[in-house]
Amino acid sequence: MTAAGASVAGAFAACLVAAVVSPLTLGGQRSQEAAALFASDLAQYRGAPADLRTAPLVSAAAAGYEDRGFFRRPRWMPPLSPSGLARAVVRNLRGIPQGGSTIPQQLAKLYLRGPQRAGILDKLSEGLFATWLVRQAEADEIAGLYLNLSAGTSLGTVRRPADGLHRLSLALFGLPLRRLSREDQVVLGASPRGVQWLREHPTLSARRIASTRQWLVSEKLWDASSQSYLDGADVDPAAAFRFVEGWTERVASGEAPSADLDLVAAIDRFREGLSATLQAEFPGTAVRTAFAALGSDGAVLARSGAESALMAVNYGSVAKLEALDLAVEAFGPGAVRDLTLPPGGCVRWIWSTKELRRSHPSRYCPNDVAPATRPMALDEAVARSVNSLTARHAMMLPALLAQRRPDLLGQMVAEISADERASLDSPADRALAGDLLAQLGETIPPDAVAPELSYSAAGVALFRYLRDRRERAGLPADRLPEDPTSLLGNSSRATAEQIGGYLHRKLFANDGSCALSDTGALLALRRREGTLRWLAARWPKIVFSGKTGSSPHDDAALAAIGLCLDARPVVLIAALRPLQPPLPDGLQGSVLLRGIDAYLRELARLDRRPGSAVLPAWAEQETQVALEAKP
Repeated sequence: MTAAGASVAGAFAACLVAAVVSPLTLGGQRSQEAAALFASDLAQYRGAPADLRTAPLVSAAAAGYEDRGFFRRPRWMPPLSPSGLARAVVRNLRGIPQGGSTIPQQLAKLYLRGPQRAGILDKLSEGLFATWLVRQAEADEIAGLYLNLSAGTSLGTVRRPADGLHRLSLALFGLPLRRLSREDQVVLGASPRGVQWLREHPTLSARRIASTRQWLVSEKLWDASSQSYLDGADVDPAAAFRFVEGWTERVASGEAPSADLDLVAAIDRFREGLSATLQAEFPGTAVRTAFAALGSDGAVLARSGAESALMAVNYGSVAKLEALDLAVEAFGPGAVRDLTLPPGGCVRWIWSTKELRRSHPSRYCPNDVAPATRPMALDEAVARSVNSLTARHAMMLPALLAQRRPDLLGQMVAEISADERASLDSPADRALAGDLLAQLGETIPPDAVAPELSYSAAGVALFRYLRDRRERAGLPADRLPEDPTSLLGNSSRATAEQIGGYLHRKLFANDGSCALSDTGALLALRRREGTLRWLAARWPKIVFSGKTGSSPHDDAALAAIGLCLDARPVVLIAALRPLQPPLPDGLQGSVLLRGIDAYLRELARLDRRPGSAVLPAWAEQETQVALEAKP
């Protein structure tokens, strides 16, 4: 070997030794400045309360996503992953952008890399700095700093080496870091990718979560025997990360005067009270709860965790508002209030079989449904959430439209072809339609009933029309069967946030104020007569809607509140769902109401007293007339 070659080899060996023994000496001035900043950040991190700065499962999940050898790698070894680098090279050659950096390398980037694109020398410098980092702090501290600083970057706020995760937890889940469920912690472990990345790559993110959970199981950090709402087959991977759209810097930072951190803080009271009741009255039950608060612009102001956006519940009873909303749109709110229909025979959404109705129309009424025995208006039936009455009044809509809005009826039935209409027709259907028309004072022989008003054909037309309306209003309708046997959509599911957004559009005028819509006003004027009357009696100025009774075959219960907070319309929506239906025997929606009541009392304690939603002028006048008429 020549002297020059020996010199080069000696210099390379010396550099290699220096890189391993004292890596910071090769980094230059920039590395020295970064090291000083790291020391300051580490001191802040160590001085913060443990439950504020990190959570063990979040750090483990981050390792599952980014660097599975992180916690096993010796501190003296350079924190590199040969397999990760090789995989990254192969994928980049195939046109799939992917990095192969370990967690220490990712943390080094946060200290050394600027906005410019990194070159070879930059990556070498980051590798040296990462080698130095792992000798200055324990692995859990490295992971905690990485997660806190990355979360702060996602939020776009000031550097938060000690509480970035805590702030991001508040923004994404509405709960402090210490209160996160294991599912939320696993989701939060993916936060270094960035909130925008999660939202833009939902399917990939969902797959990564599934893979990471399997790895956590193999590491004995996740109990697979304990059920999780992430196990449900109804979690849509394409929608799994849409919930991150609700986060705002204002909520996360708490720096703006109008921050909603008190809305977030009150969630703890809701969940603690509800969980305590469930465990006391139904020990061992696998029931999950979801809670979300939505503001006037549709943004999520607070949530009780990822389950509020991932845990789908039945919304059939809430969808009854579509029939009321259609009537208000077609006839006007005053006409709906005046539209008191006489008692009539049993009509229900859940139909008997077609063959049974053809041969035995008299058996149409199920044994557990009683016919209407007194006059009742459509808005009262919806507010009371009485199935047989609500269904009867809604099924009379086609007949009412034929009398008052034939143009709208024509628009509805245009979706039913002549062949399909003929297949739905039968003597029993025409007899049922004739009976409905007779209740409106129009006597028509069954043979003279128009084809579009025949009971099944009219039901199918109405069902499809309502389905399209609720889909446009933000509720998923793709799971509704193409069959009038489930017109209320009890087989359909939506998340608490989707239901909250839907109710926001139905209850409020959507003009940025707290004014109620006509539909919302009709519901508000009847609210004390509904199944939420216990809560309405305790909070008389708030509008309530939803489903609170739970029969054994139900697998969900939900309740919603429309209120004014700081002159802003807000909808609070809460839901119960067992991980495997049905709900435990005896579990009723009153449990959910008590949780909401605790939440509202906590808001009042925080001096954020819910105000009264403003009724439209016509409802205010009617209310005043009713008050003056009292003796």
